[in-house]
Amino acid sequence: MDTSTQAQKRQRATTFPSARGAAPTCGLLEVQWDSPFDRLCFLVSAPDLALKNSRRYTTLLAELIAGSGCTEDEILAHGHKVRAYLFFAQDRLSKDGQLDGLTGKEKRTYRLPAVAPAF
Repeated sequence: MDTSTQAQKRQRATTFPSARGAAPTCGLLEVQWDSPFDRLCFLVSAPDLALKNSRRYTTLLAELIAGSGCTEDEILAHGHKVRAYLFFAQDRLSKDGQLDGLTGKEKRTYRLPAVAPAF
């Protein structure tokens, strides 16, 4: 694929329209998403989503493909990258003791800046 096509995909991902529905959380983090594209890629890359809820997977994937022009593999790779960022953010906050006071279903608010596309 040529460079201009990849640049167009990145641009479309950057200007992706706002996502609907409740914002997903990640572990002990209540994520404040700067990028609707990151948020939807995070959702579609959930482990076993394609098996457990194939209709939701298909709907999310179709929305992402239509809005960004990315392939399924590119979307999933980006979703895994977003998940890795959040995993390491939670790990770092935990090591810094910033999650120690959480009780029950409490979550710490965490703002996730837009993640550079994995494609």
